[in-house]
Amino acid sequence: MDQISGRTFLSFSLLDSLYWAFYAAFAGYITTYLLSCGMSSAVLSLTLAAFMGMSFIGSFFWGSRCDKAGTNRKIFIPEFAAAILVAMAIYFLAEKNYMISALLYPLFGFLSAPLGSNLDSWMLRSFNRSAAVYGRARAVGSAGYAVAMLVCGQLITVFGYMVIPAASLFFAAIVLLIAFLTREEPYENIRSRAGGSPKDLLKIRPYMYMIIILFLSGLAISPINNLKIVILESVGGDVSNLGMDAFAGVMLQACLLFISGSLRRLPPYVRLFLASLCTLITAVLTFLAVNPLMIILGTVMNNIGYGLLLPTMRQITESTVSGTLKNTAHAMCDATFGSFAGIIALLYSGSLMDAFGARSAALLGSFIMIIPVIMSLVSMIIEAKKSV
Repeated sequence: MDQISGRTFLSFSLLDSLYWAFYAAFAGYITTYLLSCGMSSAVLSLTLAAFMGMSFIGSFFWGSRCDKAGTNRKIFIPEFAAAILVAMAIYFLAEKNYMISALLYPLFGFLSAPLGSNLDSWMLRSFNRSAAVYGRARAVGSAGYAVAMLVCGQLITVFGYMVIPAASLFFAAIVLLIAFLTREEPYENIRSRAGGSPKDLLKIRPYMYMIIILFLSGLAISPINNLKIVILESVGGDVSNLGMDAFAGVMLQACLLFISGSLRRLPPYVRLFLASLCTLITAVLTFLAVNPLMIILGTVMNNIGYGLLLPTMRQITESTVSGTLKNTAHAMCDATFGSFAGIIALLYSGSLMDAFGARSAALLGSFIMIIPVIMSLVSMIIEAKKSV
């Protein structure tokens, strides 16, 4: 990288790292706090389902705003500022009436969930679509999330849940400052090109095949990721274990993202198969867990899979979707995997856990994951035959 791209890399690395640190400090522990305020697993599951639903809607809303306005930065800043205000309202109202916080949490999803794909798209454009540079910057972001989860988990154990707003506001203030100072490359003649409709994405077969795999994978892993504290407590874990769980997994994810440029030597569908297989192993380990260490090992496998999946889905999207729909397409990937699948999974997983035990959702996830493993394996074989 030359001097200018070096400054750009540093700026986005810090921006991404601190953004994900904010997300870890708030979203990583707010569900645990809501449970401590008296919310049941079933109510939390429905709250998270509503959160996912609004995240899904928000992904398309904010992604299309970026595409139409020809900017990521001017959308990211006010959207992030609004998310901070809602986050603080959720925290400070929870102890008085957690149902009010439950009603506000979907609004936080509408604002916050699309920010990650917005920031990823901004980075990709600023790095001239270089997967290697993007992977290294995104790895720093994952490391920020991991460290924040570990530190905040330990601090909450010692000082209590006031760590959530204090740490969230600290990280958020720096994120806003860097976002204001970071310049944005202009969209490349975006206004001179014919526009596209999100429905056009349905016509892109490789992209839609990946979307189906993402949906099924998200359906299997969403209850494990979003109700992790319930699963950990069922095998004797606590909030500090939640921080260690995230740190161990996401740091390994960061390592894979850092070398994602080298991993491009593996064809995309090979990486998609390996990612699906890792998710299946995660679900099996979680169901069989008898102590927090097995849950953490499952999280490590899940993050290995996501470390392979994230740059792969960005690569497939970049190579198959036109420039006028790239933000929307990236948002659709994130929303399908993290939101749409989560809506469905969380509608039943909380009640399933209450009725049959905390790890019952992982058993169902194991069976679901057999389908994307087979789909990605078939795609890998077909692509291998084409290359012969």
